[in-house]
Amino acid sequence: MDTVGKNEKMIREYIQNQLQEDKLYDQMSLKEFIDPFTGEPVEEGKKKKPFKG
Repeated sequence: MDTVGKNEKMIREYIQNQLQEDKLYDQMSLKEFIDPFTGEPVEEGKKKKPFKG
């Protein structure tokens, strides 16, 4: 295998690893833009009132 082939293989592995890390990061930093319970848009910095039952 020549140098070009080795470099190409390393670049492919690097890109694949970066894509996997990006997927993991996206899952960890997933932000809710729509409240799954009410279906309403989530506002930035909105303070929720404490639940009084």
